[in-house]
Amino acid sequence: MPPSIAFNEHQLTSVFQPIYAVAQGELAGYEGLLRASAAPGRMIRINALIAGLNDAEIVSLDRTARTLHLRTFASVDPGTKTLFLNLHPVAALAEAGSAKAMRGRVGYFGLQPSRICFEILEGACADEGLLVDAVAACREMGFAVAMDDFGVERSNFDRVAALRPDYVKLDRTVLANAMGDAKARRVLPSLIDILHAAGSRVVVEGIEDSAGALIAIESGADYLQGFYFAPPSAQLHDDELTGRILRELLRMRGPSPAIMARLPGPPPAARRTSPTGDSLVSYREPPFETVE
Repeated sequence: MPPSIAFNEHQLTSVFQPIYAVAQGELAGYEGLLRASAAPGRMIRINALIAGLNDAEIVSLDRTARTLHLRTFASVDPGTKTLFLNLHPVAALAEAGSAKAMRGRVGYFGLQPSRICFEILEGACADEGLLVDAVAACREMGFAVAMDDFGVERSNFDRVAALRPDYVKLDRTVLANAMGDAKARRVLPSLIDILHAAGSRVVVEGIEDSAGALIAIESGADYLQGFYFAPPSAQLHDDELTGRILRELLRMRGPSPAIMARLPGPPPAARRTSPTGDSLVSYREPPFETVE
């Protein structure tokens, strides 16, 4: 049984979803995600659990979730990958004065701050200026910082400019819009270019199929996350086949010029056929129209 923690008559457990680096064509880290049940076998949405909580309760839940993720991850830690942990802006403000305690909590579970990235959630907080200070305190302790769900609520260009995150994670709706609308598809590379110019690496979330993965790769995404590669699980997914699938997608379409410049060795050949490519028939949709 995976570790669990009780909170407000609910039982909380951790699951982890892998995040893949495009340039390396391999696993880069995991996002810790929370699962809650009101009774055995009766799962509830985390948003439903959060709804109605006051600020003090949000801070308590946030801290509880991070502790649970750290404890669970430490029990299966491969020793090299980054762990992405959600951090509600309200909790970030509350933790701003205790960044050393956060570092101590990470160290207690045998992890180094350099392997932890705090994802600032898209919700509002009482003072965006104090949020900037809170993020600076995290960085001083050696943690990386990401902005989650860009394109939703307060996760926007204003917050990017203020926080200067190491990573920006595009909300799944951004990719969904690009897949469903030609204009939005043409805009996606420009959006990623702007975020790169701001100094952030870009994670595209919500990769559900190879078409979405190809759009993200062609648009210049640095990292990919979604059910196409692996669903969230209590066990850490690190399947060599998944890496082969990603590398074959890179060969099929080729990454953006910016990504190609960072690839070691010669650039991958576009649309090269291979035995791995033959094995991907079940993963591929009908011929995909290349973005002009």
